[in-house]
Amino acid sequence: MSLAGTYEYASHENYSEWLSAVGVPADSVAKMVAAKPVLEVSQNGNVVTIKTVAGDKSFTNTLKLGEESKASLPGGIEYTVTLSQSGNTLKGTWSMGGKSGDASVEVTGSSLVQTMSLGGVKAKRVYNRK
Repeated sequence: MSLAGTYEYASHENYSEWLSAVGVPADSVAKMVAAKPVLEVSQNGNVVTIKTVAGDKSFTNTLKLGEESKASLPGGIEYTVTLSQSGNTLKGTWSMGGKSGDASVEVTGSSLVQTMSLGGVKAKRVYNRK
């Protein structure tokens, strides 16, 4: 199964808690949690491109699998991520503002699930294939 596709936001668990734990300012947390983004995912070899569209705003992250890649969240919050692919799953680590944790993206049937953790705080965002 391919990672490529367009996915609409469906739900989240502990996203605001995770954003707060990594140090995102409270006003930005509220906006990010309220957003209902659409992800446009493409893959060319070991390069995965994720365009995130939320309302009239969009940004694109390009990740080179197996290498540290720079990425950003809305509002220009930058981080690095290192992911490796196994089938339809990307797994690895992220680092932002001196904090780091685990990350994964898994495509199963009609959904894409992102999980991020920092210590005991684990967040999950679910998107449905369009």
